[in-house]
Amino acid sequence: MGFFMKEHDIHVGSLLDQLNVRFGPTPDKKTHFGGIDEMVALQKEFKIFKKGRSFKTSVAVLNIGASNAEAKNRLHDYFTNLSKHDSNVTGQNGDVAIVSAMVRNLASKTPQPVFFTFHDMRAEKGNTRVLITEKGRPVPYFDHDYLTISFPTLPVKTATSSAKPSAKKAKAAKKPAK
Repeated sequence: MGFFMKEHDIHVGSLLDQLNVRFGPTPDKKTHFGGIDEMVALQKEFKIFKKGRSFKTSVAVLNIGASNAEAKNRLHDYFTNLSKHDSNVTGQNGDVAIVSAMVRNLASKTPQPVFFTFHDMRAEKGNTRVLITEKGRPVPYFDHDYLTISFPTLPVKTATSSAKPSAKKAKAAKKPAK
């Protein structure tokens, strides 16, 4: 997320934590309405996730990241860019794959909590994709299967060092030394 988040990279974990709490396991159905059960109810009533609507728009409706407007806006820019990434779901870009997985999961008879994470897109070929894992145990201290959504990321130094030098820097480099 480095390219998009820049100096706000420090907030990535807490922004993903907000998503993970909203879609996490419901702690106690009798006393703590929330987590995945609340999201299922909200989905039934408001169709927060639906085909043709971007993941970014759905996240905006949930007000994820509201405590830091600049970090939130950069996260939304990142989510907008997911449509430019492939996914590990055949024929679907990253944005469509996430929305489809969310719609399917929230409509399921037994919806799973959703775990949002990230992976380093430099690590190996194919890691520039959004990765959807339909069933897994990404949180070892919870006895729950999860739908896992992993976002491709790139450290800000890598993202900026691979960019072309600005015109100002290029012009300065061409000037003869005095």
